[in-house]
Amino acid sequence: MGFRNDGVLFDGGKMKSRTFLFLILVVGPAGRVFSLDWAYGVYTRWEDWARLRLGQKAHLVSSYDRTGANWDASYYESPTGFIQEPLTATLGTVQGPGMIYRFWMPHMTAKQGFPVRVYFDGEETPRINSTSIEVLGGTFKYFAAPLATTFAGGQVCYEPIPFSGSVRLETDTIPSSHWSAEWHYYQFSCVTFPPGTEITSFDPCDPDGPDERPSLVSLFDNVGEHPAGDSPTALVEARGNTEIPQGECFKIAELSGPGLIRSMNIRMDDADDAELEALRLKIYYDGQAVPAVDAPVGRFFGAGGLRAAYRSLPLGTDSPEPGEGFYCYWPMPFRESVVVQFCNTSTASIAVNSTSLEYELKEIDRYMCYLHAAENSSVKQAEQIYHNVLSTTGRGHYVGELLYVAQDANDFRMLEGDDVITVDGGTVLNGTGLEDTYNGGYYYNWVGIQYDEPEGARPQSAIRPLNGILYVNRTVDSARADQYRWRIADGIPFKRSIEVNVECRYSVTGARWTSVVFWYQLPGMLEDINEDGDVDALDFTAFGNWWGQADCGVCGGAELTGDGTVGAEDLQVFAEKWLAVE
Repeated sequence: MGFRNDGVLFDGGKMKSRTFLFLILVVGPAGRVFSLDWAYGVYTRWEDWARLRLGQKAHLVSSYDRTGANWDASYYESPTGFIQEPLTATLGTVQGPGMIYRFWMPHMTAKQGFPVRVYFDGEETPRINSTSIEVLGGTFKYFAAPLATTFAGGQVCYEPIPFSGSVRLETDTIPSSHWSAEWHYYQFSCVTFPPGTEITSFDPCDPDGPDERPSLVSLFDNVGEHPAGDSPTALVEARGNTEIPQGECFKIAELSGPGLIRSMNIRMDDADDAELEALRLKIYYDGQAVPAVDAPVGRFFGAGGLRAAYRSLPLGTDSPEPGEGFYCYWPMPFRESVVVQFCNTSTASIAVNSTSLEYELKEIDRYMCYLHAAENSSVKQAEQIYHNVLSTTGRGHYVGELLYVAQDANDFRMLEGDDVITVDGGTVLNGTGLEDTYNGGYYYNWVGIQYDEPEGARPQSAIRPLNGILYVNRTVDSARADQYRWRIADGIPFKRSIEVNVECRYSVTGARWTSVVFWYQLPGMLEDINEDGDVDALDFTAFGNWWGQADCGVCGGAELTGDGTVGAEDLQVFAEKWLAVE
């Protein structure tokens, strides 16, 4: 199938009139889907946390063991293999336009002063020519706290580093012959944008950073306050003291849309751990029978269970306003309706001191996704390799999770497992270890101890705006780690599917793994088939390239009915959905 310039569909030389398709081609949307400041504004433009990230792709440049074993250090793009001798190595090359949003190394490793050279847009001279001590220690140019921080055995820098054409990361290796600080562990989280996106590469001559930087610094410095500030048009649904009987649900709010939930607060002052686990939060959008959010209150908020009170950008158990209790600031758009309720799964009534839900009634554009959250638990079996965090089909972006791990053994090797993220059945992002994923290092500073850290040696908790450990401890017969990480700028977009796994193979049989994962997903179908960052008439041309194909999997996103062939039924679904969101 193809398109002639006069808008008539042709197939194998036989002309076919498609009036409805011609109209779509004429009136379809054009231009970039949205524009925002690609660096700091992705945090401060709060509503865009929920917006579909058309044309964006996630990349992870890391030192993971390419053989599938567990060394996960001193591996590079080139030269290949495990490198122990001194030489110049390329960590990774990413074609842009794009942004480095996160740079992590263990604190002990970063102290060795590994060179950090960053080349932009094919240039032969690095615009960043520094060391891991400076960049991660907050002394390189304007890279500084709170965006560069030391955390529980790790160091991380969240200063955005833009590149318009490409970026190449280079270092000089340090010789090592055994387990030591000279083993080079590293992660760079990057996002690339659609071709033609205008991004100016990092400016090495700027002493103070972009004009938008102070707004992000303020956001981090005032974590716990609403990221978008107050809204004069916001409405509130509030409930006072409530006893929820066993087996029953209590409706916090039932709203007719379109609109956007700005925040949710809950107080359970005297709740014990059993009650926090038995009371489930459920959120239903647009009359759906299956909740998009379904998790125990304790696991959803990270409350109870000896966990530290904390404040992070989207979630916390320590609201800065007295009497507000736990808070959730994830933006929650809805189009037709939303129902928010608590369900008591215990055999006794549960008391809730108060609930408050703030929302706005407003138009929601087609690119706003719905917040999803789901709990998943597993008990490690003898041959089990992975704990599954998220497995879903559709279109959206993954934004983080809380992960709770406990085992009956004095062994922190449970933290050896890598996170492995598979996007759209192909692209794989491979991490270097569980505590590395959450920006820690060396078992959260319980081994390879660095004594010059904010929380000191063997911390039981450490809290940051985008990541934290809520409780970590090891005794003679147990080990436990509860942690969180939010991927707001460095979220993982997916067009068709995403699977997030973390290796549990290094934990003992019977170890308990529970995760509550958060992601945004578009209701229904909206296809950017040609992946140019726009959903427009050109996508129908791309659709045409798959016409008549069979046994081609998802067929570039054109196979929409599940029958394995791209044909008239797929075209009808595409056209109807496309018009429905206009």
